[in-house]
Amino acid sequence: MKLVFHGAAKEVGRSCIELQTQGDRYLLDAGIKFKEGGFAYPERIINLPDIDGLFISHAHLDHTGALPLFEHYKIICPIYCTKLTYAITKVLLKDSYKIARIRNLHPAYTKTDLRRIHKDVRLIKYDYEYKHRKIRFTFTNAGHVPGSSMILIKAEGKKILYTGDTKLRTTELVRGARTDYHDINVLIIESTYGARELPSREEVRKKFLDKIEEVTRRGGSVLIPVFSLGRAQDVLIMLAHRKLNTPIYFDGMCKKITQRILTVPDPYVNNQALLNEMFNKRVIHIGSEKHRAHALSQQGIYVTTSGMMQGGPVLSYLKEMWHDPKHAILLTGYQCKRTNGRHLEEEGYVYLDGWRTYVKCEVEKYDFSGHADKEDLKEMIRRINPKQLIIQHGDPEAVEELKHWAEKEKKYVVYAPELGEEIII
Repeated sequence: MKLVFHGAAKEVGRSCIELQTQGDRYLLDAGIKFKEGGFAYPERIINLPDIDGLFISHAHLDHTGALPLFEHYKIICPIYCTKLTYAITKVLLKDSYKIARIRNLHPAYTKTDLRRIHKDVRLIKYDYEYKHRKIRFTFTNAGHVPGSSMILIKAEGKKILYTGDTKLRTTELVRGARTDYHDINVLIIESTYGARELPSREEVRKKFLDKIEEVTRRGGSVLIPVFSLGRAQDVLIMLAHRKLNTPIYFDGMCKKITQRILTVPDPYVNNQALLNEMFNKRVIHIGSEKHRAHALSQQGIYVTTSGMMQGGPVLSYLKEMWHDPKHAILLTGYQCKRTNGRHLEEEGYVYLDGWRTYVKCEVEKYDFSGHADKEDLKEMIRRINPKQLIIQHGDPEAVEELKHWAEKEKKYVVYAPELGEEIII
């Protein structure tokens, strides 16, 4: 058997790993990587020979964004994922295509390709073993976002476990990842936070909610930029635990994603009743520019996309709030380089209508992550105890730090593949 790394090798983005076994070829994820001026797709994906199956771990575009290419280049194969992952993926792909067209980025596929994906999708139940050609596979809870899965593949008498993106600890929205596996030959693990330890989520949540109360008491409004999948719902559930007199507004694509989470059953989603109450009864949904302008004319707590403040409704709120010190912007997630969020976090400015604008309102950052940090990654590796360990989906520093630790343990054969590298397993 052989693994070939077409993406996410010492990088975060365009996850795509090829498994070759007994003359068949399978792919683990097919994502894109965002870059200046467009997208980077997995290496060689359109030139691969016949693919016998594609396994999708979760809906984020760095794991699904290349799916329309399969239709465009007539790479026809069954696509396996959970029901909730597919429901969310449809929304994210459609939005990504729309944004690309608006920005003249020219995605490498057409709108028709988006519509055709559904005919190849096979919906999978958690914790049930399926057979396809010469392999058996099982999707298990990954703990990352609603619908996310680890993928266990049995082939040639060996067990290969691919984590996708994963989180060991239970969050407001998702139960923590399953780790009770036995006799795993190969563990392919993410390492987004392989070089970083995250603070206690309970402490961060308290500080976050305390800050909202502090800002609203002084008469200010609170802008909370969120990722549409995961963070938006986390924040709604957190807000449910405080009696806030200030109206809460919910805006952007997170409305559609939350609706999918509430209507597509998933056994590992937490606090659905609380989320449903917040979404359908307590928050005010913004439905138009006029409605948004009205909301901004009074004090409010604005939960809106996009999480890195690169586009979406968040910019409308930012334009009205940046100049007033009584307001606050509370960042809730990782901010990529060269995004408004990173500029704001590190330099105190954002770009509004092309102008560099130094923000005068309060800015705070809170680490609510859907990824395991370095200590939890180590704990997962110890519990799963594979014979071979492959570390990917992380910046070079994160990959190397986790690799160095694993080699010192002297229990595993450790790999940190480069892009395009092949590993015999």
